[in-house]
Amino acid sequence: MAAGKKHTGGSIPTRYECSLHGLLAAPQEPQLRTRLEALCGDTRAAHRELHHEIACVPCVETPVGPLRREDHMLRLRIELDPDDPLDYGSATNTVCFLGHPEPRSSRGASVRPVVYAQVFSGNAPQFLSLLGYKFHSEFVRRGYWFLYQGTLKVIVSQIFRLAEEGNVQSAELVDPSGNWLVQIAADAMSQEQVPRICEQLDELKSLFDDHVELVVVDHAFLENKIPYS
Repeated sequence: MAAGKKHTGGSIPTRYECSLHGLLAAPQEPQLRTRLEALCGDTRAAHRELHHEIACVPCVETPVGPLRREDHMLRLRIELDPDDPLDYGSATNTVCFLGHPEPRSSRGASVRPVVYAQVFSGNAPQFLSLLGYKFHSEFVRRGYWFLYQGTLKVIVSQIFRLAEEGNVQSAELVDPSGNWLVQIAADAMSQEQVPRICEQLDELKSLFDDHVELVVVDHAFLENKIPYS
């Protein structure tokens, strides 16, 4: 059985993710990277990443009614070594809960509660199965990130679909034009910290105006709904 990290009081603290998103044209990526290197440090400050993310839904479908809103998708995020993508033995496994985003349009960023629970040992997919969840879909995210002023994480990545279930070697770009997704995200430990984080995000996005427009995503696109058929 998989084992997760224990916290005082027996509960995992909820954070509030504040984020902005943008679509970066492929020819603009080198210039944006140069800007990030200038803002955050030299090329050694860039962190490469390769994530295999598996979305899981409840095995038992909740009957039609108001209780369905209490159903949530869980995600298993598997952080792989970009130089050895088949080495799942040394990968970092994290169970992710992404809550419903705030519908408030006055925020300067998308805001939603998030909970991350790292699985330190055992079989992570089997752990989710024991929690009553089953496989629904998957994708791979490959790219890099910089940390700005120790707080704001700037992620530049591309999304891939898997032609063969579970096989990262079968990954194919979702966007054949080669565009990149840019996300600036920061976690706040409490709702009281959210306004300050949103202000910092708003200040940072102006530094990228020449390359990518960073916007608040409509909350309807970030809803953590179960896609019951």
